[in-house]
Amino acid sequence: MLLVEVAKRRLQVLRDDEWDSLIAKVSTFCIKHDVLIPNFEEPYVSSLRSRRKLANHTILHHYRVEVFCNIIDWQLQELNDHFDEVTTYLLHGIACLNPINSFSSFDIRKVMRMAELYPDDFDESNISILENELASYIVDVRDVRDVDERFSDLNGLCDLSKRLVQTKKHSNYPLIFRLVKLALLLPAVIAFVERAFSAMNLSRMTCGVK
Repeated sequence: MLLVEVAKRRLQVLRDDEWDSLIAKVSTFCIKHDVLIPNFEEPYVSSLRSRRKLANHTILHHYRVEVFCNIIDWQLQELNDHFDEVTTYLLHGIACLNPINSFSSFDIRKVMRMAELYPDDFDESNISILENELASYIVDVRDVRDVDERFSDLNGLCDLSKRLVQTKKHSNYPLIFRLVKLALLLPAVIAFVERAFSAMNLSRMTCGVK
C-alpha cells in the first residue's frame, strides 16, 4: 500500500508542478529530431475530419488540460476505485503482520482494523483479547535483546505461520495465528492488485499508441 500512496503522490506532483519541465524535454527532443513544434498560443484545431474547426481554446490549453491533466486525473481515479477503504485496511493489515526485518512494519492499530473486517471470526470479545495478544506477541517475537532469535530470519507470512507452529506459539496467540492464516488465504487480494496495475498499464500503453 505504501507503493500505491507513493504512486498517487507522484502523479499529483506531476500534474501540479511538472508540466513545464515536461514541455522543455519534449521541445528539446523535437528540436533534436527536426519535429515541428506548434505555437501553443494559437487556437486549437481538432484533427478529426468531422470536427476540423477552430476551438475556443488554445493549443496549450488542449494539451495541458484536455490531455495531460485529464489522463493523470483518470489514473488517480483508477487507483482510488481499485483501492477503496476496505481494501486499503486489508492490505495495510497484511503488511503489518509481515515478519520481515524483525516485524518492522508491525502496527497494532492497523492489524486491529483488519480483524474488524471479519466480524464472524473476531467478535467483540475476541477483539479485546486480540489487542492484548498483539501487545504481548510483538515483544515476544521481535528481535530486541534476543527475546526470540527464532523469529529474526523470516521472509514472509508463510515462514511466520510455520515458525509459530514449530515454536508452539500458535497456541499462545491463537487469534493472531487465525489472522495470519486469513492473510495467507487471500490470494484473491494479490490477484486483484496485479489485475488493477495490469489494466492500468495496458490502458496507458493504448493511450500511448493513439
